[in-house]
Amino acid sequence: MVIGMVKDKDISAVLALLPANANYYFCQPNLERALPVEELKQQASQYQLRGEAFTSGSDALQTAQSAANEKDLIFIGGSTFVVAEII
Repeated sequence: MVIGMVKDKDISAVLALLPANANYYFCQPNLERALPVEELKQQASQYQLRGEAFTSGSDALQTAQSAANEKDLIFIGGSTFVVAEII
C-alpha cells in the first residue's frame, strides 16, 4: 500500500478502514497541503499500520515494486495527488 494524504482531510476515518496485515509505503504528495510523511506514519501506527516512510510517491512505489512478488497487488492512494504524481 503506497499511501499519502493531505492534512485537511479526515485521516483517522481512512486509516481505520485499511488492513493491518498489508505492507505500507508512506509518502507525501509534493504540495503545501501535504500531511508530512512522518506524521502520517505516526498516526497510522495507532491503527497497527506499519511501514516505511518516503518523501516521494515515486520512491515509495519503486520500493514497493522491488519488494512485491509476482502475484502481489500494489495499491496507490490516500490522496489523488499521490496517484497523479505517480502516473
